[in-house]
This record gives sequence, C-alpha cells and structure tokens, in this order.
Amino acid sequence: MPGLPKIFPVKKGLSFKFILYIFSSISLIFAVIFLYNYTISKNIVERNLRTNAKNLTERGVAQIEKILLPFQKIPDNYSRIIGNTDFSKESMIRILKQELLSNPEIYGAAIAMEPYFFSDSEEYFMAYYSRAGDSITLQYLLDGQYDYFTMDWYQIPRELNRPDWSDPYFDEGAGDIIMATYSVPLYRETDGKKQFAGILTADISLTWLEKFIDGIKVLETGYGFVITKTGTIACHPKKDIMLNETIFSVAEAQNSQQLRDIGKNMIRGEESFAEMEYRNISTNKLSWIAYAPISLNGWSFGIVFPVDEFMADINNLFTNVLILCIGGLIIILIIIILISRSITKPLRSLTQASRKIAKGNFEVELPEINTRDEMEELHDSFVYMQEKLAEYIVNLRETTSAREKIESELRIAREIQLGMIPHLFPPFPNLSQIDLFAVLRPAKEVGGDLYDFFLLDEDRLCFAIGDVSGKGVPASLFMAVTRTLLRSVADKGLSTANWVSSLNKSLSYNNESSMFVTFFVGVLNIRNGRLAYTNAGHNPPVIIRENGKVQMMKLASSIPIGIFGDMTFTESSINLGKGDKLFLYTDGVTEAENCSMVLYSEERLLTTLEKNSGAIPEALIHSVEEDLTNHVCTNPQSDDITMMAIVYNE
Repeated sequence: MPGLPKIFPVKKGLSFKFILYIFSSISLIFAVIFLYNYTISKNIVERNLRTNAKNLTERGVAQIEKILLPFQKIPDNYSRIIGNTDFSKESMIRILKQELLSNPEIYGAAIAMEPYFFSDSEEYFMAYYSRAGDSITLQYLLDGQYDYFTMDWYQIPRELNRPDWSDPYFDEGAGDIIMATYSVPLYRETDGKKQFAGILTADISLTWLEKFIDGIKVLETGYGFVITKTGTIACHPKKDIMLNETIFSVAEAQNSQQLRDIGKNMIRGEESFAEMEYRNISTNKLSWIAYAPISLNGWSFGIVFPVDEFMADINNLFTNVLILCIGGLIIILIIIILISRSITKPLRSLTQASRKIAKGNFEVELPEINTRDEMEELHDSFVYMQEKLAEYIVNLRETTSAREKIESELRIAREIQLGMIPHLFPPFPNLSQIDLFAVLRPAKEVGGDLYDFFLLDEDRLCFAIGDVSGKGVPASLFMAVTRTLLRSVADKGLSTANWVSSLNKSLSYNNESSMFVTFFVGVLNIRNGRLAYTNAGHNPPVIIRENGKVQMMKLASSIPIGIFGDMTFTESSINLGKGDKLFLYTDGVTEAENCSMVLYSEERLLTTLEKNSGAIPEALIHSVEEDLTNHVCTNPQSDDITMMAIVYNE
C-alpha cells in the first residue's frame, strides 16, 4: 500500500540466484542417478559374465574328461591283465597287440620293462606296436637303441607310482597329428609283495581336442585353449603357437605379471575367473580369462572373453552418462563462479593478500575493511595470523633444520652400520661344502644386533652373532666395536674361548655406560664338520639335522661380555653331518609381541623350522620372517631382529 515503508526490501536478482541454486542441485542429482545406474548395470553384466564363464569352463572340462576317461580305462584294464600273466615276452606282446586291434582310437602302444627283467644279459626290452594305414607293425627297441629309462613317460609313472599323461607332441610317424601318451605302471607280485616291472603306454590323437577348441565361440572373437601341466599351449585357435609357446612365454612377451600368476594357478590346478589387462594372442583385444583344471591329466582349460564385446552396451551408456555429467559440471561450475563472485567480493582482496603470505611475504599490507560485520572480524583474524605465522615460520625453520640434520646423520649411520656386516649372498660361491644366509632388521634407524662370518683359512669358517643391550645409536656403536674386536682377535692360534675372553676384557675396560652384549662365536671345519664354539649369554642356536629333527643346542651357563673383565669362558664342540643346518638368532625373534602381548616364543620358532627343515638357508630364514610377520600382525617392531642359517654339505 502507498506510504508504507519497505521493511523487508527485495534485492534485485535474489530469485535468479535461487533458481540457479535449484537448477544446479537438480543437475547434480541427475548426474548421480545416471552414475548409479551405470554402476549397477556394470555390476550386473560382470556378475552374469562370471556366472557364464564358470558354467562354460565347467562344461568344457566335463566334455574333455568325458572323452579322456574311457581312453584311460583301456591301458588301465590291460595293465591288470598283464599283472595276472606269467610276464613272459610272448604273453605281453600278445596282449599288447590285442590292445591295439581292439581299440582303433589308439595309434600306438608299447611295453617297456625294467633293466635286466628277463635275463642278466638283456638290459633293455621294449616292444612297440604302431598303426601303418589299416595294418599294425611291431618294433623291438633293444639294448642301446633307445634309452627309455630316462624318458619322462617312463620315469614319472615309475617314481609317482601311478599312471601319468605326457605333454602333447607332434608325431610325424603317426599321421602328422598332435598326440599324447598315457603311461601305466606294471607290477609283478613276488612273495606276496608287488614289485615294479615296467610301463604300458597308449598313444591317442588329440585331433578331437583341436576340433572341440575350434568350436568354442564366445561372441565374435572369444575362444578356448588348453595348456599342459608345464604351461605349454596344447590347443589354441592360432595353430602356429601350439606346442611352440607356453602361457609364460606369452606373459613375457606382453610383460604381464598377472598372466604369469594365472599360468601358475592353472598348472597348480586352481579354478578362477580373472579380470586383467590381457591382450589375447588372436586379436590383440583387451580380454578376461576363465579357467578350470582337467583333473584326469593335470592340464587346464581356459576361455578368453573379449571385454569390449561384452561391455559394448554398458560402455555406450557410460559414454552418454559421461557427456551428460561433463556438461552438467560445466554448467554448475559457471553458476558457482557467478554466484561466488557476487557473494564473496569482500574476500577477494583478502585472498590476494593471503596468497602473498603463503608465498612467504609476511610483510604484505592487508587491505582495510570497515564493514563492521564478520568480514571485519575475519580481517582482524588475518592480521593476528600474519603476526603469529611469521613467528612460527622462523621457529619452524630452525627446528626443521636441526631435525633434518639428525635424520641425515642417522641415515648415514644406518648405511655405515649395515655396510659393516657381510651382505652379499652366497658369500662363498666356490665352496660347495657350505651355504650361508643372514639378515639384520634394526628396530630403529640403527640397532645393536650384529652378525659376521669370514674364512680363517681354506678349511675353517668363523661366524658370530650378538645382541647389544639397548637400541639406537649407543647400541650401534657398541656393536661396531664388538665386530671390529672380533676380527682383530680371531685366528691367532687361540680357541674361541680365548677370543671371547679377550673381547670381554676390551669391552669391560672403561665401560661407564655398563653396556654388554650377548655373544655366540663358532668355527666350523668344513672338511670334517667339527664345530667349536663359545657362548656368552646368547640364545641357544638350533640344530636342524638332515633327517628333519630340530633341537636347541645345550649350552653351558654363562654371562654376556662387557660386564666383568676377569670372566673366563669355555669352548665346546659338536659334529655336524652332511645336510645338517645351524640356525642362529637374537631375542628379537622369540620375544616379538603381537597386539595381544603374546611372544613369538622358542616353541613356535622350532615348529616353523621343523616345517621348513629341507629348505636352503635363504628360504629357511624367509619362512621364519613370514611366520614372524603373521604373528606380530600390525604391532610395531620393538627389538632388533637378526638371523643366520648355515648348511653343511660335507
């Protein structure tokens, strides 16, 4: 009404800003909805693909095994028939011939007997029937003609005590086709005991497998393939790589670690569906692989799925959604810029000043703001911040400089410390009598653990391990002195006990910090296996016998070195046999705690060593490290960890 004051004046453009806010919100909501639908659609397609891949591979494996199983039963049955005969040459050859005549799917069959099976003058005996057109021919492979004892088709079934399939091979003498051999052990019962007598084989054509693989079509460019238990590509639509490439050579050519891992899983008999950036050999398209084992012969069947063909529809949707989102974001960005410029105009001058402050110019003059509202309070806060920030930067520079200097010195100290101990393995490649591996893991930048080994002469190996009390720089210095003193006193015609006594006197002298070191030193005669050693309060080493028996060494009671200068130490000895191992460690291993404050313990260490008793020193230590990591979980390392393993090969 006229004459009334406008108590609530309406600012020009307020409705327009409100509309822009609503429009921006709607655009963002639509973008989120589209992205959500795309994600759901993509997940559905991938889930269906996984299900289809699993079904296809399982059906493929079932089809292959359906053909292989009846073929396996033929030589299995004939091996039992032979086992019930008198094992004469005539009866076995007659049965071998009958096997080939009764089973046209077999291209060839052979009987290969153990050395001197029939007589002491006849080392080799192998009879081989093969097809030549519509007839069969018999061939004898006698002494010196064919050393079948060393062949995989003979050795593997003999050692594994079970039938086995050979890798496929191209047989020019049997129709120029790809074949595989199935070998079955023969046993003769003597005095109620079964005795290995020889091998019965049967050769089968894999033409049916090639046709089966060629018949697999997944959309336009997907295909199936088969690899053997050694990774060799047995069947593939691309014929030139069959038997000429392995899955690992393909992975090497593509530099694909994931394909290498898939190859390892396939030859281990695992089943899975792998999403990976793999370029398939036939089309060089990005593909995924599904695979499953063929349990009858240890081979593995795989199917390659072209990603672009499966994801074509969803990718088109993604492109449309992406264009829509980008367009919406551009619109939203423009709207936000326009709105923010009108609202935040008083902040621009402060922004420019703050940028100069951020660059280090703390003397910049802030603009005057007299709005008597939050902006003025913000201006005053900037002034206060400017003053305090200048003071803080000065202090920070001084503190940072000092800290960087300390960190640099600690890094150098760590490099020097780790450089003092031997770290090249194998340390003595020319000495086949021994193998050795050791690790040192400080809890801090530097630590107090130590190990050392060196040859006193061509017959004696000296090795030592120790643990200095405490951690950090003082312990590392004490460790360096101990190692240096050991090298200076070793091999002066004295026993290990004299060495330790000399070390004890030197370290005890003027030891005002009262530091000490548990120490174990030994000298192994690599000619006869005699180990002379002296222990000074250190954890007892573990002896791993060649038969796998694990036990702690029984050590006489003693105290660490560096405490009392007049202490005497005794030397003991033990003999190591061929294949025996010696495992030395510090208490950082057995006293490692997990989040529940439970120690790793000597019992768990012995259990781990017993499980890996046959491993070489490096693998043995890595197995303990892995088990130690599993035990402590996320609990930080509280003490230095040092391990050394030595195997005596006689």
